Amino acid sequence: MASSCFFSRAESVARTASGLMPQNESWFNEVIATAYRLAGWPGADSARALLVFLPCLVFLSVFGLLSRRLASRLPGILFFITALSALAWGVNDTIRSSRNDIRDLRLLAPVELFEAAAKTGGRIFANLPAYEHAALLLPGGLERIPSPEMIGKMCASLALWREEDRKAPFSALIFTGNRIADIRPLVEGLSADWYLAGTDNHGLLFLRGIPAKETSINKGAESYNDPRNQAIFLSQSALVLEALDRQVEARKMMEKALEIFPADAHVLVSSAMLAASQKRWPQAQKNAEAALALAPDSVQARYLLALALLETGCVTDAATESARLLGQRPLDPPILQLQARISRANNDSTAEIDALERLLSLEKKEDQATSPIHVYLAQAWARKGFATQALENYESALKGNLSPLQKNEIQAAIKNIRQKSGSAQSAGQLPSAR
Repeated sequence: MASSCFFSRAESVARTASGLMPQNESWFNEVIATAYRLAGWPGADSARALLVFLPCLVFLSVFGLLSRRLASRLPGILFFITALSALAWGVNDTIRSSRNDIRDLRLLAPVELFEAAAKTGGRIFANLPAYEHAALLLPGGLERIPSPEMIGKMCASLALWREEDRKAPFSALIFTGNRIADIRPLVEGLSADWYLAGTDNHGLLFLRGIPAKETSINKGAESYNDPRNQAIFLSQSALVLEALDRQVEARKMMEKALEIFPADAHVLVSSAMLAASQKRWPQAQKNAEAALALAPDSVQARYLLALALLETGCVTDAATESARLLGQRPLDPPILQLQARISRANNDSTAEIDALERLLSLEKKEDQATSPIHVYLAQAWARKGFATQALENYESALKGNLSPLQKNEIQAAIKNIRQKSGSAQSAGQLPSAR
């Protein structure tokens, strides 16, 4: 059961990066990070395996000893079945992991971007996905990067970013992740003394000054000798080009990746992501299904499949995939948002309310704006026929930071419900309060 830990380097990289962070709260990740410091990646893999192996060993040992002491044969039979099940699960999981394992760190983290940024010697701004790798790729240099809380605020406000830059100027900017396009307003608002210094398969690097040579855009596939690694690099790079709004180049690069190595889950997921971002939903569905055939546990592939099914009008099938997603990640905000959308399209107010309530709880913990969620909850309760709950959520939405137009729309919806409800018994015939 522990052997799959030696064939899932991406998990080791993610846990090590988290464990190296000062704000890490997981002792599990801290143990793995300590093992990495002592013995590198083999140490991190071994620590993960040990943390799986020891609890399994203790459980099976205790179970086995108790089975021998009891007079009945049933515990012994159950122990035998449990041991065989553990063996079968471990072998199956290891085979799956080995098929999708990535060894080259450059395919798992923005190594080259951080190396180039570190050479500037100054302060570095990194968006949150990039910051997650900072402790790993910039040892001892976290003080050169703003805190995660400040990064989130600065990405949302160009004015705040400029204010922080004036106080202590940045020398390099790193943007990575699947949603690089979200920081486009910040990129477009950079002053003329910033230039795009380069890209890799993870994101963008901006430096301050005058470029010494022409910017290199996603040049590096030739450095990978293995066809699969080359295809993964190209598929990841295509998504970066898409974020730069270079759609034609992105599509050609993705087609090349699929041509080089079409039977890889990572490449297929990236291809589905590109198709989804370009609203080519049938292609997104096809590639997501192909990815799931190779990696049935892929959350990204199933999310893209559910989204593609919703966009193509296959709402019932989308609801099925969404339910599976919730089973895998019951507290993941994007999944809960998708579940709410699908449930609404499927006229399932109960499922929509459940997803929105979970999402509301998560957003409150993160101290995020909740007015939009309250509005959707109010609409869902109104469609279900519960005027009281609908009014409560609309009134909660009014407490948020809203534009005058939004406030007027909510107040109109409240007035509409009060006029047509009259009493709780008549609320069952309420129209949708949009």
